[in-house]
Amino acid sequence: QQVDREEERRQEEERMQKEYGCCLYGTYEYPFNAMSQDWSGDQVEGFFYHDISEDCRAAGGQFPVIMQVYTYILCNQYDVDYEMVFALIEKESKCVWDASGDGGESAGFMQIAEKWNQERMERLNCTDLMQPFQNVKVGIDILAELQEQLKGTVPDDQLPYDVLAAYNHGLSGAKQHLWSKGVHEYSYNREIMERAQQLKQETKRAREGREMER
Repeated sequence: QQVDREEERRQEEERMQKEYGCCLYGTYEYPFNAMSQDWSGDQVEGFFYHDISEDCRAAGGQFPVIMQVYTYILCNQYDVDYEMVFALIEKESKCVWDASGDGGESAGFMQIAEKWNQERMERLNCTDLMQPFQNVKVGIDILAELQEQLKGTVPDDQLPYDVLAAYNHGLSGAKQHLWSKGVHEYSYNREIMERAQQLKQETKRAREGREMER
């Protein structure tokens, strides 16, 4: 029986490697051990693991499976593009979970300023932006709100660029400093969108590879 269980586990791990590019379950140390891994098959459908960029690795960044799956599920719930969020995290913090920026004003993976988001944090029951799961939850909520505010005001293909600009500058800042001057794409949002496209291509190639194996 022990051998049978070992074989079953090995086969399940092989299946997950083919399907998701990783094993979905693991053992984690602080701060990534604060989340249960009880996601369902429906929640992870379409998920594929990505290695972080070389720049992020060189900076000591990490974006482990548990964070990627959690972020993917939240993005689906909020209707926010997962690869865009992944690329934004790489851009904002180089995947350093306890990164601090703007003279200590911005915190964590998505470099969020607590002073502008206290009500949001209360609503989401988030108390610590240096806790990676809470940080990502607040950041995705910000992106979803900006997306909702801007939807219908610009062409669909321009929307993610404007959402990222508003995330970067604040909505009023983007209007004043960028959009009023006709600037909708610049280095910040262009780099994020290019990286997001790379990640989408990685997932697409993996899916095509799986289809060929079947």
